[in-house]
Amino acid sequence: MTYYPERPYSTFRFARTHLPFVLIPLLLVLISPRAYADEHRVHSGDTELGILDSDDPQLEDNCYYDSYAMYCRAGNLLVVTQSSTKVDSYLIVTGPGDVQWENDDYSFETGSDSRLVIPVPRSGDYEISCTTHYPQSGSYELDVQVRTPPRIFGVFVGVSDYGWALEEAPECDLDAKALCQAFFDTGLMNPEDSILLVNGEASRMNLENALHEVGAEIGPDDVFVFFFSGHGDHAQVSSRDLAGEIDGLDEVISLRDTDLADNDLSRMLEGVKAGLTLVMIDACYSGGFAEDIVNRPDVVLLASSEEDVLSDYATSARAGGYLGLIFRDAILDAGDLDGDGVVMIGELIHYIGRRFYQEWPEPPCAMYGYQELVHDRGGVSQDTVFFWWNPD
Repeated sequence: MTYYPERPYSTFRFARTHLPFVLIPLLLVLISPRAYADEHRVHSGDTELGILDSDDPQLEDNCYYDSYAMYCRAGNLLVVTQSSTKVDSYLIVTGPGDVQWENDDYSFETGSDSRLVIPVPRSGDYEISCTTHYPQSGSYELDVQVRTPPRIFGVFVGVSDYGWALEEAPECDLDAKALCQAFFDTGLMNPEDSILLVNGEASRMNLENALHEVGAEIGPDDVFVFFFSGHGDHAQVSSRDLAGEIDGLDEVISLRDTDLADNDLSRMLEGVKAGLTLVMIDACYSGGFAEDIVNRPDVVLLASSEEDVLSDYATSARAGGYLGLIFRDAILDAGDLDGDGVVMIGELIHYIGRRFYQEWPEPPCAMYGYQELVHDRGGVSQDTVFFWWNPD
């Protein structure tokens, strides 16, 4: 998303220095952006078809503009898109307290379209001005959406103490606790919408019950986060699942009482029908879960290593694994790369990958493989909003 604060005009100003002084009050009433916008009030879900031409008022750079007004509540997300095949769109949104956002081209693929995604800082009327990058005439389409903050649910699993079954996985239980707490500290998740399973609590039955409980509460506009930190391994594929595994192996995560295969976790997750599901697995061979987990258009997987590579401990950072550690920082504030208060899926993945390659110590040889993060967005686009912070 690109902002242009140096644009030499304000949304509510227009060139009037050459008008006779006596006509200024009348013209302010007839053609000011505020008066125009009050007659063109829009609401969430509206699509407006407009034309910029010589009948419209002009900005100081001689660009024509149309203005629209809408009421927004603080904490909501305002998403405004101006698209056109006739003009090079330019969007300006101004709100209470003289705050202003601007955008020219929001992506390389849609070079003539503009888009603003704004966490609303204050309740009140917001002014949307549709104009052009340079003086042009032509038609455009304005789409306006207002989203309320999603309810974010989470199941966080971490196993360090495996008893006699496996050697200890240092700090992996703390990964789950710290990530869960990060969601609380930022206000993104309510404690009653989270389930934490660590060490002896991280059994298969408890995990199934947790996912069933979340599935009964979650809605199609909500977000679900699943996180696991602990041991991972391979297992021979059963005959019924052989067709789905090219290497003939299932990847598994090791719970406290048993191993859980990728296809079994996938079946458990099917009951959680959220608008967006983010699965993070910080364990050896975890990249192999992608083939089974990303089986719906609303699921994203982040894994700490490829399906035939071990995942290293983040002992120097006093954490179980790098994925959980970096994701926690992304939640706290670092994942907002452009500083607009909104974290999108593409932004999140880029931040995690960049941080990992900056901090992970490269092994001296390839005996155990070079660890690479794995992500699979499936049908989830990069500009899908994961969460936003309340500006207050």
